[in-house]
Amino acid sequence: MDNAELITTAERLERVAADLLNAEAVAADTEFFWERTFYPVLGLVQLATAEGCWLVDTVSLRDLRALGPVLASPSVVKILHDAPQDLGILARATGAAPRAVFDTRLAAGFAGLESTCSLQSLLRETVDVEISKAETRSNWLQRPLSASQLRYAADDVIHLVRVREILLARCSSNTVRDWLDEELARFDDPAAYQERDPRQMYLRVKGGARLGARPLAVLRELAEWREHEARARDWPRAHVLPDDLLVALALRAPADRKGYSDVQGLPRNIPDAIVSDLLAAVARGAALPDGECPAPAESPDFASKRALKPKSDRLLANLAAACAQHGIDPALAASRAEADDYVWRLSQGSADGHPLTRGWRKNLITDFAP
Repeated sequence: MDNAELITTAERLERVAADLLNAEAVAADTEFFWERTFYPVLGLVQLATAEGCWLVDTVSLRDLRALGPVLASPSVVKILHDAPQDLGILARATGAAPRAVFDTRLAAGFAGLESTCSLQSLLRETVDVEISKAETRSNWLQRPLSASQLRYAADDVIHLVRVREILLARCSSNTVRDWLDEELARFDDPAAYQERDPRQMYLRVKGGARLGARPLAVLRELAEWREHEARARDWPRAHVLPDDLLVALALRAPADRKGYSDVQGLPRNIPDAIVSDLLAAVARGAALPDGECPAPAESPDFASKRALKPKSDRLLANLAAACAQHGIDPALAASRAEADDYVWRLSQGSADGHPLTRGWRKNLITDFAP
């Protein structure tokens, strides 16, 4: 590669990181493997400024803390496309919470483009560059990396500084740029990069939303156990125990090994210690006082959804019209599910806490009458 340097030593990484602290903006991306582990396995970190491009070999360099001050600097803008996943990976790898982030996918929606656009289409639209995606499913842990892989990795970052300038110029007004800044500020919240509370993981179990209070209490204990187990073993959650089996255990709430054996689909070759852990988790949930069980999720029934659909349709139409006036993508304001939830909450008496009740989104719906 003539225009990208592959960094394989800690000393060189430290020097480059020190120089990047003086940059106005640094583009960043990651390449990783994530199939059989709880945490992604980094293969490469790409960095670029207007002056150069660096590819950090994270197979050779496991310690990336030298990049932490760059990631956390409020004076160095970090430019990424579809930033959340990469930011989470970089935060864990460097031990630093990101600050001053510019997400080009998000910004595209405020600049008259689709907020769901791919990097390939964004580069084509803004800088008239066509990049190859031939290495999208490449093995980023193999060494040596091929010339094609290195080119692909560099292409993901070398244009982003210019893209940021173009997107900012395309925002239709200072008001829209302020709204963009409001959205980007969410990336500065350190809580976004902390591991999820294991106690709350039951809320993410597929099928859990239909359970009553007592099965939910059991599911909470089971999901918390699974989360700790998955992190400790560095296994995907489903490799520990898939969602459907967690729900089955929560519904049956077996009190002993015979009851455990009666639950269809549960593996029979699980070690005794694991079975004991599962039964203990079930017992904790089953013994919880009624008043301490989690409340079942509130949601509209089918008839309510159908009755509220005209109001939800009108809300989306009003949002689309308001967004068109400002040249922004309506998808940024609210999805169909978010609009339905907002209208339903209003019908219940209050929509407090809903995204449409805060910030720039609230400004867009000031004329909406429920």
